[in-house]
Amino acid sequence: MRVFAKPFPLQRLSLEARVLYSVFCLFMLFGVGTSFWLAHDSGVDAGTASVERYYRGDSPDSGDVAAVAASDGGPAMALPDDVDAPVFLPKSGRQVVETFHFHAFTMPVCLLIVGHIFMMCALGLRTKILVISLGSLSTLLHLCLPPLVRFSGEGLAGLWSSLFGPSALLMGLTWSIMLLRPLWELWRPFSAEPAGSGGSAAADGEGG
Repeated sequence: MRVFAKPFPLQRLSLEARVLYSVFCLFMLFGVGTSFWLAHDSGVDAGTASVERYYRGDSPDSGDVAAVAASDGGPAMALPDDVDAPVFLPKSGRQVVETFHFHAFTMPVCLLIVGHIFMMCALGLRTKILVISLGSLSTLLHLCLPPLVRFSGEGLAGLWSSLFGPSALLMGLTWSIMLLRPLWELWRPFSAEPAGSGGSAAADGEGG
């Protein structure tokens, strides 16, 4: 574990370690990218309305759908103004909690691995603390937002929905930094004294 506690030139790792770390970082980058694609394909964007619609469903008075009564006097059905537009039904509480439960176990493990690789980069201690802290907080917030949107009242649901886009962007940015910086250092030309290592060591010495 000492190799993670102090800056260590990633270029000095063995070839098989550099290949393994690089493949892991690439897989994680693909995961980050497909997450944004899936959100867009599901109709969720940075807007508050789209997030509420995805988790809480369409409402007849939303302007996008209209209540149409059956000709035989049966119950009214909410149909979209545009017949080709999808109708969003409210996500069941169990579905939202199951998704939260799954991500609550997997996301911290991925963050732990990504953060440890990033800790080996030749960056200043304060920079690494800032990136890891922002990545951790944005991940925690984004993870908790779906159940908060689904189970909160109308007013609070709008507040939580407004944080969905910013938390996703901040999480994507910090995770990309923690993945791209190690990739660059793993394959850049080797130097005996990596740039920034002196400053990092000094900062670590001050903190320890």
